[in-house]
Amino acid sequence: MKLVDFLNFEPLNRLKDEMGIPRDAYGSFAITVDAGRLTLSELEALTSGDGIEISFNELTVLQDGTLAYKDSRVLLYIRDVHEYGSAPREPKYHLANCSTLQDMQSKGRFERYVIATEVTGTFKLNIISKNVKRSERRRLHVCQNCLTDIGFDGFSRDDDREQRRQYVGAFTPDRFFDVYPRSLHVKKPSHTAFTAPLNDYTPDFPEISTTLRSRAGWRCEICRRELSELRLRKYLHVHHKDGVKSNNSPANLQVLCMRCHAEAPNHSHLKQLPAYKAYLAEHPPL
Repeated sequence: MKLVDFLNFEPLNRLKDEMGIPRDAYGSFAITVDAGRLTLSELEALTSGDGIEISFNELTVLQDGTLAYKDSRVLLYIRDVHEYGSAPREPKYHLANCSTLQDMQSKGRFERYVIATEVTGTFKLNIISKNVKRSERRRLHVCQNCLTDIGFDGFSRDDDREQRRQYVGAFTPDRFFDVYPRSLHVKKPSHTAFTAPLNDYTPDFPEISTTLRSRAGWRCEICRRELSELRLRKYLHVHHKDGVKSNNSPANLQVLCMRCHAEAPNHSHLKQLPAYKAYLAEHPPL
């Protein structure tokens, strides 16, 4: 495609003549990025799994206990791992300001951490052995203290050890970011104070969801299938009957398995998700 030469573009020059602007006068512009927002290079480093080294005072602990850098929720992990013997002890990645992070901070060892928003659970590690460093990408497991502290899917250190092992083994960050979105951009509703509020989940909905599903015995209210096993709890949802995500009144909420949720009005899109297909493969209709 041939680009227009605006220096000799006659329609533009005629317009400049009409506006009294000299033909050889050209303006300039500059793009600035708010210091509170991620730059493009930072976004690429976070999502690629390479991570960004930061100091603790650059992090924000949000009200829900999760961690943020600028306008994004982030994960934390140790990138530099020393290898003693046949294999290094792989670190865990963190979702929240758990007791482990607080202990590291109190010991002045927090600078060893980097942040990322990688969703598959595969992170870049620097394996150090006998003063020789090599970089590898490895799948890490989530910190169980973090899961316990934010009550994710009702996870608790008191749960059966084998259930916890299976749950952690299958857990990936995309599950976390489904509940706690990465972006912290403030969304402004397009209507006035006299119209309906923005149709989005309230900040406390993760806690409401966990409480309701626990009270229901981790059982679907329609098909009555029990999904109390830790690794299965992600398939049990809390449905807003009227479609208004901000309406958390008890009469408007219903605990449903993923299959029953997908059958609710205007929820057929759930059937396109890989999680839906995985659920049906393991749990055919009763």
